[in-house]
Amino acid sequence: MLLTTTPTFAADLQTSIQHGQQIAQTCVACHGIDGNTASPALYPNLAGQAPAYLELQLVNFKSGERPNAIMKGFAASLKDSDMHDVSEYFGAQTAKPQASSNRDLEEEGKRIFTKGSSAGAPACASCHGAQGHGQAAFPRVASQPASYTLEQLHVYRDAPKFNNPLATVMKGVAVKLSEDEMKSVSAYIATIP
Repeated sequence: MLLTTTPTFAADLQTSIQHGQQIAQTCVACHGIDGNTASPALYPNLAGQAPAYLELQLVNFKSGERPNAIMKGFAASLKDSDMHDVSEYFGAQTAKPQASSNRDLEEEGKRIFTKGSSAGAPACASCHGAQGHGQAAFPRVASQPASYTLEQLHVYRDAPKFNNPLATVMKGVAVKLSEDEMKSVSAYIATIP
């Protein structure tokens, strides 16, 4: 009988997810136990996000490249393997879209998401995917709370510059969106499952 000491990929992933769930206990107050925030006015959903993207954000919080005093404090205590495992855990969870709040606003947001803005901002779908589930290096935006997305669009628009190439791309998009367009696309994104 041949014994192997190397666990299968599925077993490794399951072990990472289980360990990540333990680490996620410190994330519950802001991001919810399943990665769907209980405070959508303040915090993003992490459920369903690409694990590699989440892990990169934790690294950036820890280094200070992505400034946020609260997240820097949490990330500072995590080892690389912890960041990997908690990212796998949240990535394995199911994102929950928010209920519709304003159909007219969301219809305008859907137009911007799929076709772009009148001032030349590209369609969100061109980078984030037709359903907003992310693709390549671009994160999932579907089901993000509208207030969180709006806040992030303001950050991208108002920051003088970014070191991260993806953030620089987003700055180029955000400066071509009016405040009403930002509100519309944020409202629509929140409702995408």
